[in-house]
This record gives sequence, structure tokens and C-alpha cells, in this order.
Amino acid sequence: MNDNRILFLFNALPPSKRSGVFSECLSWHTVRRIYRALLEGQNEVYTLNLRSPEQLAGALKRLPTPSLAFILAEGLLEQPRTLYDGSGAALVRSLLGQYGIPCSHSPVASMEICRHKSLTYIRLASRGIPVPPHQLLDPSQTNLFAQAKKAAKELGFPLFVKPNGGGNSLGIDRDSLVPNYHQLHNKIQAILNTLGEVPVLAEQYLPGPEYTVGIIGPNPLYVLPPLAFPAGVIRSLEVKKESKTSPPAVIGLKDRHYELLGSLALKTFRAVNACDVLRIDLREDAAGNLYVIDVNGTPSLNPTASLILMAEYLNISYTQIINLILYYSLTRHGLKPSARMQELLIKPFSLLEPYGWEVENIPAFSFQS
Repeated sequence: MNDNRILFLFNALPPSKRSGVFSECLSWHTVRRIYRALLEGQNEVYTLNLRSPEQLAGALKRLPTPSLAFILAEGLLEQPRTLYDGSGAALVRSLLGQYGIPCSHSPVASMEICRHKSLTYIRLASRGIPVPPHQLLDPSQTNLFAQAKKAAKELGFPLFVKPNGGGNSLGIDRDSLVPNYHQLHNKIQAILNTLGEVPVLAEQYLPGPEYTVGIIGPNPLYVLPPLAFPAGVIRSLEVKKESKTSPPAVIGLKDRHYELLGSLALKTFRAVNACDVLRIDLREDAAGNLYVIDVNGTPSLNPTASLILMAEYLNISYTQIINLILYYSLTRHGLKPSARMQELLIKPFSLLEPYGWEVENIPAFSFQS
């Protein structure tokens, strides 16, 4: 018997409230699925729907000291801005660090990069990883609409406009693709109306297909079979929900795109110093060149999410993929997984073996696909 005490931190709300700035919150159905999966790995599991630092402090006084915090919380419910301005994921880990509690997923510095798209682009570009030509429009500097006009002049239309912080396609919809100044103004205003005075990212629109790649592990790193989405589709939250009925294409090992996407995704994983699990979104331009357009340090574990679909393609169950992520978090912090967890993961490790990449042997990236 080797139970680890897992503090499962999340942000959850009922369906009627999971919209707008709260759209990234988990459903209670997903919370229960993850909780049961963590229990199946023979862990003691304590749950906390994270609302405030004070609530966290009170919970930690009542509970046995956690071995590790399994963190899906993207911020604090009582401070909604932390859920979408890019600060929340790092803030939660910083709070846990004050109590000396190890955390799952990537560390504070990596989350700061991943939750601020402009910082993601800066870091990737500095490592020679292609990102779309873009400009950050910052309301704390000069007039946001004057900045937008300058960006449009330099980048050209059409542009793709999205909030600089957050995830889960927050602020992304069909109006994010802007062909002229009038619609550019309208889209920026819509973001400000929803999120307040937040930085906005304007980038050259890439009209080609979109891909998402999931990576798990330390070394070897496992590149799960990427998913491909048709060209011209803007993957808003609504479109992602609709994709349940029209699943994306899966890129297997023998597809020529697998090595190209895998190589670029692994370089991204290393560039942001990620740990345990990461999801990378990429898109092609009209000439077929690939660019990284988003990096997610806490990929959705909703039962219909991309990472789960990739695992299902390999016949890895929901319980197994949850425990696999936890396994890497535990071992990274020198904690021993239970015998039951190790038994659960025998089959996944066997299935993942062909998808393993030794970190030092990542092939050079070829820009042209």
C-alpha cells in the first residue's frame, strides 16, 4: 500500500454559469470523472474548487499535508480576471509553493509563458520556432485603436485577433478573422466589452489546416497522434463543442505529417520548459508552412477534449491517461506511484512505445512541410 495524498484543485461551475469569462471552468461531470480516475490509481484524493487564497489556506489547515497538488485550476473564481488575463495558472502554483507543496504540470515560469500568447511567441521565435507575424496591442500604453491601425498597416489584412491571455478559445469566434479596419475595430471592442482593458494580439491570418499535438512524459517524450482540422475553420468554443459529432482526422505514425508536427511540438515543449503534459496548436499558411499558434500548459481533460481523443485512438482509457499525467508529476518530484497505478499503466506504456522520442534525438525542423 503506497497511497499518495493528492490535492485536486480545479475551477468548476454549473452549466448556466460556464460562459463568458467562466467558459474555461470545468463541468462537475468532468470533475467527478477525474476524481474517480485519481482514486482508481490508489491515491487519497482531496478536492477543492479554488475560489481564493484564503479558502486555500483554510483547506490546508484542515487537510493532511498533500504529497502533491494535481492542478487544473486556471485561477481564482472570486478573482475572475485571473482566469483569463494569463496570471492565474502561475498564481495558483506560487500559492502552493508558499506551503511547500509540489505541483503537477509545468512550473510557474512555464505557465507565465504559456498563458500569455505574446510571451509564448517571443520565447518560441527566440528558439527559431516559427510563429505568425503579430503585434501586441496593449491598452496600458497608447490608444488601443491607434495601435491596431498601425498593426494592420504593417501586417496587412486579413488579421486574426484574439485576447493575449487565457485559453479554451476565450474571445475567439468567427469575428476574430477581420478583413478590414471596421471589423478590426468591432472585434477589439467586443473583447474589451467582455474582458475589460486587456492586451489583444493581432496576427497575420493563416488560412491552412489546423493541427493539435499532445505530448506526455519527461524522456522519452511521447507524441500522441496529432489531430487535423479542415482549413478555413475557426475553432471557437462553439465549434469545439460541435466537433463531438464530426471528429477530426487523426495523423498516425505513417503519415508524413507526424514527424514534422512531432519535431516542432517537441522543440516547443523544450522551449517553454514544460513538464508532464502539453498541448500545442499549429496552423499552415497558404504555402503549407507550419506555425505554432498556441501552447497550453494545462490541456483540457474534458472527456471529449483533444488530448483524450488522442489517447482513445491508442486504446488508452480515460482513467489511464489521467493516471499517466499524475505518474509523471509524482516521479518528477521523487514520489513513488502506488502499485495499483503502476499496474494501470503497464498497457499504456506498451501502446505508447512506438510514439516515444528521446529528447536528445529530436530531428532538425524543416520549415517547409
